[in-house]
Amino acid sequence: MSPQMIAFKDNVEGVLLACHELVQRPDSELLFAKDMDELRSKISFSGIEYDLKAVGFRPVANCSVLVQSLLGKRKSRMSGRDPDVEGYIRLVLRHSSCEPTELVRFMYSCEGNADMLYSGKTPTGRKYYNYMCDVSRSYHRLSMFARPDFVNGILSVKVDSPHRIGDMFCRWLAGKNPDLPVAVLEKETAWIGNGRYLGLENFTHIRSSFFESLRFSRESDDVDDLWDVYYDSQMIPVRRNKKHAQHLQPKSSSAISEMSARDRYKVERGISNCTLDNFTG
Repeated sequence: MSPQMIAFKDNVEGVLLACHELVQRPDSELLFAKDMDELRSKISFSGIEYDLKAVGFRPVANCSVLVQSLLGKRKSRMSGRDPDVEGYIRLVLRHSSCEPTELVRFMYSCEGNADMLYSGKTPTGRKYYNYMCDVSRSYHRLSMFARPDFVNGILSVKVDSPHRIGDMFCRWLAGKNPDLPVAVLEKETAWIGNGRYLGLENFTHIRSSFFESLRFSRESDDVDDLWDVYYDSQMIPVRRNKKHAQHLQPKSSSAISEMSARDRYKVERGISNCTLDNFTG
């Protein structure tokens, strides 16, 4: 008899469906893939014939219904900022250390109690709750400190995060600037928002190397320099609070962009003694 295997797509729907199948077939092995081509490749590489059940590769399930049937209603939360179960899974899957098969087995071990995802009562539970918090913090740091440049009519920014959050940030940036095309460069991928202005899909991705080939010189009005003029001219010495400034601009955020690093330098070294009078001569 062939061994049983549940293969699932590594997204929210796939994880929930795999957990649902695991309840029905608890002795099954688990395998995840990004698409059917990757799944076929993994199965072929194993060289074993499985009694295979593939789920999540076609969007046919209602995630809210699945959450209700698998985990019931949540009774309490560790934090009022915690997302719902779907948001929890979505964030955890973006973590660089997340193992989707382990996540499915952890959710299966909760035995219908959604609070176990957030309580941290087990080592695995604490690990995945921390994963969720890590990704959420990384995303909010980008939203606060990443400073896009306006280059060739495209609002673009290069992000450096260990987690896969470039598309999240791109959607946020596109929503904040609905009248401009935006680009978020994340390693080898360039996420494009409001792509209709460029003759592309409204939200899509291309290779970073291709996007870079379309970039030319910066605009004549350098945004960084303009920000420095504003920042320095508005400084009021008696109101300077270095400790508060360091809290708002932590060192961990200074590498997000060049402008963030310059802001951090001002926090550490102070701001030059100038006022608007210096620019009105």
